[in-house]
Amino acid sequence: MVWCASFKRNLSSVFVRPSNNIAYIDGLRALSCLGIMLYHSFFLLHLFVPEDTFTLFVEQTPLLLSWIWGLDKSVDVFFVISGFLIGRMLFREYNQTQRLDLKAFYWRRYLRLTPVYLFAMVVFYFLAGPDYSQTLWANVLYVNNFLPLESMSMPWTWTLAVEEQFYIVLPLLLSLLILPFRHALGVLLGLFLLSFIIIGLVASNDAQLWHQPYHRLFSGKDNIIHYFDTLYVNLHTRFGTLICGVILAYLTVYRARWLQQVLSRRLLSTGLTVLALVVMISGVMLNGNKQWLGESLHLARLNLILDRNLFGMATCWMIVLCSAPGTTGKLVNRFFSARLWYPFAQLSYSMYLFHYMLAVPLVLMTVNILKHSPGPAPLMQHHWFLLMFVGLVLVTVPVSLLTYTLIERPFINLRKPAAAAAGGTAKVAATA
Repeated sequence: MVWCASFKRNLSSVFVRPSNNIAYIDGLRALSCLGIMLYHSFFLLHLFVPEDTFTLFVEQTPLLLSWIWGLDKSVDVFFVISGFLIGRMLFREYNQTQRLDLKAFYWRRYLRLTPVYLFAMVVFYFLAGPDYSQTLWANVLYVNNFLPLESMSMPWTWTLAVEEQFYIVLPLLLSLLILPFRHALGVLLGLFLLSFIIIGLVASNDAQLWHQPYHRLFSGKDNIIHYFDTLYVNLHTRFGTLICGVILAYLTVYRARWLQQVLSRRLLSTGLTVLALVVMISGVMLNGNKQWLGESLHLARLNLILDRNLFGMATCWMIVLCSAPGTTGKLVNRFFSARLWYPFAQLSYSMYLFHYMLAVPLVLMTVNILKHSPGPAPLMQHHWFLLMFVGLVLVTVPVSLLTYTLIERPFINLRKPAAAAAGGTAKVAATA
């Protein structure tokens, strides 16, 4: 009876939004999770067809669907959300206790991420076999992003490694260098600026990245793997959007009045909203259609250095806009706060962990069906992969629901006494 009651409570938490929840974050998190799943529904085709066929598939993507190839930006949205919520929790804790309880912080992070992650590793091992699971030890230690892409087990989980590495360093940095925290803004802005510099140094010292037009960086398997290993999965080249979220958290805790003043200036607020939309749309579309930058090396280099961090800044503004008093802010808030998104947001971590394992056989099935379909070039009929994405969501949700209810949520519940003792009132983000 006790187990049954606990199961029902855990299940109901997927659908019943608590009063202290930041509702508009749910929409961002849910849409980002679905965006990654849609991206992988197309991207995983490369596992089952020759390289030239996949290149042709990408190039012949209809313009109305080309934005799908830019949905890897969903990871940057997750990083911003994570930096914002966890930074907010740390700043609030310090305001209440005048200290950070690092032991409690790391324990909460462990309970949030690791139990269900370990379960996913076990499932992966039985599905993929020992040949593809030789480096799961790196996943256990959250250092899998240190390995070359072709050596990774569960390669999509590099994001978890980046986040854990960031959250090992961030509280230590805040505790050692920035006390009291109300003076932290300069250091945080300096770190954000440093992220641009590091990306620029890494890219400029790599001939393969620095001396090719943007579209050629993704024109073949070797180039894609090189980009992935050099710029895509490393903490030092991806911490910018995480810091972006932490800066936003600082502003909401220590400079809330200033943010409200910015939002109250209609012309300034409208201008920033238009700029954010331009940055976000162009950020997705430029990656969706990499040909648009042409052969220009200068544009390619600027895009490598600025792209993701600017997207992170635009995402931060969209979060701020949800608190705006005007019509635009209310509409944006209402959209992202819709109850539709809440279950997807709650399940987003489990969905992220398991969707890739489920997508691989679904993509293979789709490819086999299309190979035997009549008509010219059935594999280039991209709408079939949209249908496969729908199927992926329908399969992933119940798997994630069970995993969340039986494994993820019980360990989340164990965090509550520690969180209360630490004064943490913000809900910790589900990573992705």
